[in-house]
Amino acid sequence: MARDIFKDGTLDIHYIRANLNGHEVVAGLQPNCGANLVSFVVDGVEYLHYDPQLLRTDPARMTGAFVMFPTPCRVRDGEYRFEGRLITQRKAGRLYTIHGLVRDEAFTLTASNSAARLQLDITPDHPVYEGFPFPGRLALTMQLADCGLVYTFSFHNRGERAAPVAFGLHPWWRIPGRREDVSITIPCELSMVADKLIPTGQVRQVAQTGLDFRLGRALDGLEVDAVLTGRTGLAPAIIEYRDLSRRLVIDADDVFSHQVVYTKTDAPFVCVESLTCAPNAVNLQSFDPAVTGFRVVQAGSTLSGTIRFTVEDT
Repeated sequence: MARDIFKDGTLDIHYIRANLNGHEVVAGLQPNCGANLVSFVVDGVEYLHYDPQLLRTDPARMTGAFVMFPTPCRVRDGEYRFEGRLITQRKAGRLYTIHGLVRDEAFTLTASNSAARLQLDITPDHPVYEGFPFPGRLALTMQLADCGLVYTFSFHNRGERAAPVAFGLHPWWRIPGRREDVSITIPCELSMVADKLIPTGQVRQVAQTGLDFRLGRALDGLEVDAVLTGRTGLAPAIIEYRDLSRRLVIDADDVFSHQVVYTKTDAPFVCVESLTCAPNAVNLQSFDPAVTGFRVVQAGSTLSGTIRFTVEDT
């Protein structure tokens, strides 16, 4: 990485806990490593896959549920133009082409027993400002709820000019048993055409393709890395664990217009990611923003959204 993110205390985990309506819910997060959510336990079952050894081997593979800001997933060549300026996503001189700029940054933590608020102030002297020269405050709130967790983000533009802003959450959901016992439902009608996993701005219907997850698909034999959009209303994504007789429901505000699904045939995880735009949306400004999700936050304005994770019996 651009700096040693694994110095003492970087990977320390702060836990919040609650017993709500007879259900125990626990979440663990790393304030000093990108506010990464590394544990989500409901009634003794861990739902997040977190592998610190993998993280040490390949720091781009954070595992847990890490933050992607200000650009989720991939950006072609790590650069884009905005309002006549060429923005290159560098931090401490290193080019970042994937997963944004904050995943290894220290956030300020304010916590109670059952909630945590984390914030990162991007100022001209902050390392992130080199690759995102727009002053502002990124704030995250994680609040435990009945059998679940409510996750809210906001970015307030403190600068004097508009800023291109996007947010993504990249959870690695654990597969506790056999892959054939786990299925995913993604209520999206469109997939984004990609070149080397980078969206081009074109979309296709998922009907009658291998990217149609609207009616549920078992993970057995499934290997995929795709961007989906065209969500049916506010329908949630669902991960069903038949062997546990439980399902994980992922409800997201309409600001989360895109989802990424990623897994490998032999992996102990499946990623169902919520994004406010397509990867590489900053380089797709000539396309319809209703398709790309590209957003501009004006000076003094705020972009925010909420995701709720809930575990239900089936």
